[in-house]
Amino acid sequence: MSANGKNGNVIGKPIGLNRSLLYEVEPCLRNGNAAIASRQQNGSCHSVSRRKSDCTRRCILVLLLHAVFALAICLAFLIGHWISVEHKLGNATKTGSIIGVPVGAPTDVSAHSTALPTLLTTASSSGRQNHHSFSLAQPRIIERLIPLTPSPKEYTLLDVHPPLESFDLTEELHSNHLKTGHKDTLLVPLPLYILPYHYELQVDLTRFDTDLLVRGNMTIFLESYANSTEDEIQFHIGPNVQIERMRLRRDGKRVYPKNIKREDSKKLARILLRERLVKGKYVLDIEYNTTICNDHGVRCSLDVAHPNSSIKVNSFTTKFEATLARSFMPCFDEPKIKATFNISVWHSSKYVILSNMPEVVEKDDDGKRRKRLVKERTILTRFQETPPMSTYLVAFAVGEFVRMETRTERGIPVTVWTYPEDVMALRYTLDHAPIIFEKQEDDLEVPYPLPKMDLVAARNFQVGGMENWGLIVFEYSSIAHDTSGDSVNETVDRLYQEYKISRLIAHELSHQWFGNLVTIRDWPDLWLQEGFATFYVHQLLTEYHPILAEFDYFHDLKILFAVQSSEDSNLALVRDLKTEQAVDESFDITNLYIKGCVMVRMIRNLVSDFDFRAGVRRYLRKNAYRSVSREDLFASLPAYADHGADQELLSVVMEGWLINQGLPEVTVARNYDNYMVTVTQRKSFSHNNRAFLQDVMPSIPRRKMATRRQMARPNVTLESRREEMRKVRKAGEPSDLWHIPMSYLFGSVRSSEGQVVRQFWLVNRTVSFADVELPPRTALIANPDWEYPFRVDYDVNNWKLIARALHSNHQDISAKTRMQLLTDSEYFLSQSEHPHLYVYILGYLSNESELSVMLFGLDAIHRLVDFFRGSTINSALLNYLRPAINQIDKLLDESKKDVELAALWLVDPSRLSKVYQLRCVANLSSCNETYHADRWTLLNDMDDLHKQSTAVCHFLYSQPPNGNHKLTLMFEERLRKTGPQWITNIQLAACSRDQKVAENVAHKIIQTKNAAIYASSLQSDFSLHYNSIFRNALWNAMANLTIGERKFLFSTSDVDVQQASKILLHSVRSLDELRQVRQLVPDWGRKMSKHIEYLERQFQWINTISSGVLGNFFSQPHS
Repeated sequence: MSANGKNGNVIGKPIGLNRSLLYEVEPCLRNGNAAIASRQQNGSCHSVSRRKSDCTRRCILVLLLHAVFALAICLAFLIGHWISVEHKLGNATKTGSIIGVPVGAPTDVSAHSTALPTLLTTASSSGRQNHHSFSLAQPRIIERLIPLTPSPKEYTLLDVHPPLESFDLTEELHSNHLKTGHKDTLLVPLPLYILPYHYELQVDLTRFDTDLLVRGNMTIFLESYANSTEDEIQFHIGPNVQIERMRLRRDGKRVYPKNIKREDSKKLARILLRERLVKGKYVLDIEYNTTICNDHGVRCSLDVAHPNSSIKVNSFTTKFEATLARSFMPCFDEPKIKATFNISVWHSSKYVILSNMPEVVEKDDDGKRRKRLVKERTILTRFQETPPMSTYLVAFAVGEFVRMETRTERGIPVTVWTYPEDVMALRYTLDHAPIIFEKQEDDLEVPYPLPKMDLVAARNFQVGGMENWGLIVFEYSSIAHDTSGDSVNETVDRLYQEYKISRLIAHELSHQWFGNLVTIRDWPDLWLQEGFATFYVHQLLTEYHPILAEFDYFHDLKILFAVQSSEDSNLALVRDLKTEQAVDESFDITNLYIKGCVMVRMIRNLVSDFDFRAGVRRYLRKNAYRSVSREDLFASLPAYADHGADQELLSVVMEGWLINQGLPEVTVARNYDNYMVTVTQRKSFSHNNRAFLQDVMPSIPRRKMATRRQMARPNVTLESRREEMRKVRKAGEPSDLWHIPMSYLFGSVRSSEGQVVRQFWLVNRTVSFADVELPPRTALIANPDWEYPFRVDYDVNNWKLIARALHSNHQDISAKTRMQLLTDSEYFLSQSEHPHLYVYILGYLSNESELSVMLFGLDAIHRLVDFFRGSTINSALLNYLRPAINQIDKLLDESKKDVELAALWLVDPSRLSKVYQLRCVANLSSCNETYHADRWTLLNDMDDLHKQSTAVCHFLYSQPPNGNHKLTLMFEERLRKTGPQWITNIQLAACSRDQKVAENVAHKIIQTKNAAIYASSLQSDFSLHYNSIFRNALWNAMANLTIGERKFLFSTSDVDVQQASKILLHSVRSLDELRQVRQLVPDWGRKMSKHIEYLERQFQWINTISSGVLGNFFSQPHS
């Protein structure tokens, strides 16, 4: 084919084959005969002025030369230093890590070996090397000598955040996005002067299973909306997509481009035209091929049944969200750009091919189905034209599927596609998906616009589900369900498993409206899709499982507060997303799904349920088949928020909640002499409430704020300050101020005075007012029913009044409010100057009868006991909390009578383990350690792993040190055996206080070279005891690692601190233990040294209060 394209089919040479032949090279710019102008001075200087001038010029020249020389030296020094740091990093990385290594039986490793083991594996699951790792076989390429990124800020104690409790998230959704080692790509918005309105896509899948190759013919119908000053057409195309031929037409005539350029670093192609674009329609034809099964949005299932055949895979499914459609086909890959699609596929007759729309069924004149086009044992399947939609929703599923079909009342077929052997496990999905589908359609009052709904149970799918329009793809294990089993435990497990499946199906079905019918304009507003989908899941499931769904929401809310109160994870819901990786990472279960849901629920509460539902229906109808921003949502909802006597613009109220980092906290301070109440807001930051960090906090300590409040307390009422509180901050600018719908109550509905509720807007930093109806001896409780997402702190006297109210009659306070009080009191008091007040609040749980509240209390008690487990005050703490722990045990037994109530325990399965640990460490009879130890000794059998292992662990810890030779021999035998019980035996051996057993198990643990096992042995799932003998043995055994291994294990370089290193270090539970750990590494580095200092301060504070306020508290009688 000639380069001038006279053939009519091609523009230039095939780009994918020889791109360099297409690209033109600009001629070099030359200076040819340019001369340097100069002027010579003959003779000497004959005047003083001329001599001075010449001398001055020479001095300046000399100074300039010296300056340039000095600058060159400094620059060379900086570059050399930077390269040396990078070189050290590369050498450190080559040592590897102890993180992420598959767990198995240990192998013998010589302590004197000089070779470093593989630690911190960074390779992807596919076996390719991650881009963060370095290889000795490849030379280092320095792309930029002086990095453009600013120098990292100083790492201080305020940057140290202990690892959060490992919440067991029950569904992956999109948050488990595929992490690849590919270089990140900058998101470059496409120009909008020419856009597609229709795609014709024909895909050839006849070689996908043998060569992992897909060929395609793409025709893009474009429209230029006006005569333009631009002379190029841009579209997205991934580096793995190779263009073979291309043609551009306008009004049926060929348009010959001047050049075609590909920018693989941006995943863009640019067609440079010889003339400017004119108003009208263009047609772009592209023939291309692409590879699949390489983490570019196409997930494949290996053909394990015939490993030696030419067939490599037997199915694949696509997931193009967020920016992977460009890696499968040339397109305009932005969510705001919508177009219709006509799709047809060549494929082998043995495979079922699915796409967004139903297959086109052609019939003869007599009404019989016409045979599809067959060519060399392949067939062509055509699909109906789609509605306008974004490219990331285009989907394919190919495999030897079988179908199970049902229909909704409106006649829409709902079909589950899976493999023949998986049919029975998907009966629940088939039965309940239409019910959920119909319910959502009825609630939204917007008919589902497509003629079918397919649900595919795929294998090896990277997320729980993907909401492709008309073709939802699930990971098989996420929706498979075994309905057998009749015991109580099996019934509870079955109900919760069904609840999880319903939640996942409802989430993806909600996206058919929120995301597919109405699509976001750009990725920063992703909460409009994920937040609404998650919210409507809670709404739907509340009707079928009211107790479980409501508790699930508040459980998620508690997780959100824990994450958003830490400076290293308090992301704004709406923020700039400039790269593909940033978009992928935004699919976070907490910072997107939960926070988005909480914001939608807040909007609902501010406008009333009726107006909210009406507004959402209006939003969907008005913006159907369009792309939107949050302004479009607020235009469909009531303009003003309904709270208190004043009205605030809903969009202005919500803007701060969307764009500000973190969540706010409100402090309520009362003056009990003059009825004054001062309310202050600020961004929630966990370190503000840690007494051992107060000397390093920024210079706005709470004492000064309290003093300022005392100095300026005008005797005015709340009503007289409304206008001052109306100061509106300009929308779109992140700040640490929120429009907070503040409310508080006092009194009791059972008393003669009744209960009083106040509502007002907190817009400024601080507001003070008098409430003369508030009795000084009555507790004030803010944000009743935990209606809005902010924390509340109180002055110490009001906290005491709340504690007394909880002890005297906790049922006067609603269950949701009690949940927030437990959460907030832990946050503000547990590590403050008044930890005894928090312990006193937890004491009321001995009378708590509401399981949902008690589960929050269980978490709080477990964390507190774990926090103090290495202190001298631990036994007194357990003695005080024993009645509350006993009440938890009682509620566990009572909940077995109600299946849905019992399912609350499975929202976070670790809670059952926590109960077993607490009952044993508190020496309750329900631990039953002797019975379980006898069974384990004789049979080595665990029916209920956590329950029995915890009891056995308690039994082993209770044995006197070095007093049971039989157990020592038994552990030596069992630790030599490999198998599934090896890890359990390791953790049980770590419970023993026998010196020989401790040293033996410590040696076995260190041999694994696995940081996860190191940390799990210290933070055991089976015990809350502090076993100093085992801990001492473990750290001593760790000292036998090479210095390189220890430095890398604890991330002592100044570059990055691995999460596993933080978890391991923060597993230390006493000051003496910390001193032992500190000796393992001679230099902990700039960052980890701060973690050491943080823990040192924490343990010193624990020792101080153990002999101080807490010691005094436990020494006094309590009613």
